[in-house]
Parts: sequence; C-alpha cells; structure tokens
Amino acid sequence: MNSLRETPQPGLLGATRRQAAWLAAGIVVAGAALVFGEAEALGEQFRGWTLGISPWLQAAVVTLAMIALCRLRDVVFPGTEGTGIPQVIAALQLGDTPERTRLLSLRILVGKIVLLVIALLTGPTVGHEGPTVHVGAAAQYLASRWTRFPRHLAERGLILAGGAAGVAAAFNAPIAGITFAFEEIGRSFEKRNASVIVRTAVLACVLCSAVLGDILFYGHVRGQLPGLASWLAVLPLGLAGGLLGGLFARGVLALSAQVSRLRITHPWTTATALGLALATIGLASGGLSYGSGYVHARAILIEGQSMPWWLGLAIAGASAISLASAIPGGLFSPSLTVGAALGQLLHPHLPGLGAEEVELLVMAAYFAGAVQSPITAAIIVVEMTSARFLTLPLLAVAMLAWEVSRRVCPTPFYETLAERLLERIRATSTGRETAGPG
Repeated sequence: MNSLRETPQPGLLGATRRQAAWLAAGIVVAGAALVFGEAEALGEQFRGWTLGISPWLQAAVVTLAMIALCRLRDVVFPGTEGTGIPQVIAALQLGDTPERTRLLSLRILVGKIVLLVIALLTGPTVGHEGPTVHVGAAAQYLASRWTRFPRHLAERGLILAGGAAGVAAAFNAPIAGITFAFEEIGRSFEKRNASVIVRTAVLACVLCSAVLGDILFYGHVRGQLPGLASWLAVLPLGLAGGLLGGLFARGVLALSAQVSRLRITHPWTTATALGLALATIGLASGGLSYGSGYVHARAILIEGQSMPWWLGLAIAGASAISLASAIPGGLFSPSLTVGAALGQLLHPHLPGLGAEEVELLVMAAYFAGAVQSPITAAIIVVEMTSARFLTLPLLAVAMLAWEVSRRVCPTPFYETLAERLLERIRATSTGRETAGPG
C-alpha cells in the first residue's frame, strides 16, 4: 500500500510534501487540544449556570447528554468509543490492514472531536487526553496516506508521534507525552522513530503555547528539597496509591465488560441508567463530581482550598461510570484530581511534610496505580506543576505504586482494553471469512 512503500518520493518536492503533511497533522492535534480545553472551560461556566438554577437541572442535562452521547457513538460514529488510547495501541499491533485504517480514519477523528466536546460541555466525568491521543495518531496516520514516508515512519513512527503529541498538547507536557508514547502506547523504546516522536510532541506544545502562552497546567507549586520525612512517606503513600489505583482500574475493567454486553442488547436502557448514575453522584456531591475535576485539583494544589473528605470517592465513582460507558473521554485529569483529594485527606497524618508535597506524591502514586505507567506519572506531575524539587520522591512513589498495582490488576488498564478490541476485530474478520463474499 502507499503508506508502506519502502522508498519515499525523492527530491525537494517529496521532502516538502512529507514535511507539509507532518506539519498539517501537528496543527490538527494542537487545534484539537485547544478546542477541548476551551470546551472544558465553557462546560464549567455552563454547569455553574445550571447548578445556580437548580441541581436537578444539571442532573437532567448530564442524563440526557449520556443518552445522546451513547446513541451518537453507536449510530453515527461507531468506533469512537472509549478513551482512544487502546485503539491506538491496537492499530500499532494490526499493521497495515483495513482494520487499522478504520481505527484511524477521518470519520473517527471528526467523531472523537464532536463527541468529546459534547461531553466536556455537559458534565460526564472525563478528561481529554485519551481522545487527543486518538486524534493525533489518526491525523499523523492520514498524513502517511497522503504522501510517502520511510517505511518505519509509516508503520509505527507517525502513529506513536501523534499519540505523544496528544498527551503533550493536552497538558503542555512534552516530556510526559514522549515518555507515554514509549512506555504505554508503543511499550518499547524505538530509536529509529525517536526523532519524529520528539519533534511532533514539541511541535504540538509550541503551537498551543503560541495561543495560550507557556503555561503550567495546574500552576507553580513551591516547595523545599525533600528530606527524610519525604522519603519515609514514599512507602505508605506508594502502597496506598498503588492499591487504590489498581482497584480502580480493575473495577472499571470489570464494569466496562458488563456495560459492553448490556449496551448491545439494551442500548437505550443502558445509556439511561448510566446517565442517572452520574446524575445521582452529582446530586449527592453538590455538583462537585461533574467535569474533569481540573478546577478542584487546582484549588487544592495552588489555592490551598479545603475540599470535602469524600471528593476523591465521588470523582472516582463518576469517572468509573463515564469510562465504563465507553463515551469518548480520558481518565488522566479525573485520576490526578482523585490523587490530590486523597493527598489532602492524608496530609494531617504525615507530620513534617507540606500539604502540597503530600498531594503531589499521592497524585503520582494513584495515577501510576490506575494507568501503570510510572515514569509518565512522575514526569507529568512535575511538568504540570514545575515541582522539580520533588522529582526523585515522585519517581520512587510511582514505581512502588506500579509494583503494588500489578498485584491487584495484573494486566494494565489500556493493554486490557486494547486486547479486548483486538479480539472483537479478529472475531469479526473470522466471521467475514467464514461467511465468504456476498
């Protein structure tokens, strides 16, 4: 196929076409990240308005939104389900096949953007990094179909680069995006593709910074170099974060398997039940469970605002329902918010440590436990907050949490979802072959 031709188009014209295609795809992923960020901000304003009128109005909005999102996903944009990261992992494993093309098509790219914007505006508990990864991978893959690239780029490099750019642009965290591409999406270091992965992640961040400025996702967290108390806290916080994050991942995987079966046989009833579950948590939490949780994490970290002790539980529950529903949406922001809320809860029991220090450590630990990408967990917390003073304890607590989480949830979250997707694709392909043409 055109995308896997060994020799790219020679000469200046060929090089120009390749660079133009790569740049256009980079602009798409940066643009998607900016749109998602703006939709998230508008969603917070909209929820402030609806909650100001009546909590029941916002409960009705999120219920109807969940029904609409589930039906639009199934009828208009099939294939857009879930975070998008498992689809990218599966696409890499499928090779240059029609199934890969369907996972990374223009229809999927557009559908992912449309559905996530609706979700961010209306209140399901989702972040936007997963769909941004999917959009970035699809955009770079489509670029490889427009003109000829070297084989190693067309096969894997551009898809990995788009995924890295998705995380990088979502959080203005280029190093975390690059690390995530190697650690989780590709699950290996690929020297031949490293250059394009780095360049694409940097490009996405530069383009976003040109619009927003070179901002920190949460803001600057100040602190002192870690002392003995910090290192002593690594053990209990790593154990707690890894256990809770692993239990969350395992619970979501079990729940999503049940919901997946039900939404095939009872689509309307399942969507309504999921919407009502989100509305119930929203009503019980006074509206704090709606959205990605970004504003709550920032309030805890930067403003030192005290949150209810149950905030982490409410957001984790709403995030689990949103993820199990398989509407487009990510888990990074909600998981980091759960970590910040748990850190605020644990801080009084850890004398000698600042509140921000405990909150950052628990954020990294819980995130590493949920996603099982410990290096990414430590790096992304540093890049979001400029907490370089805490880099080594963050790495230590994330690695410990990962080890604990693996005992609770033996197969990583995204890997499990990708394998389920591949099984469905293989079953469908086998069915077509058995049935024969026509």
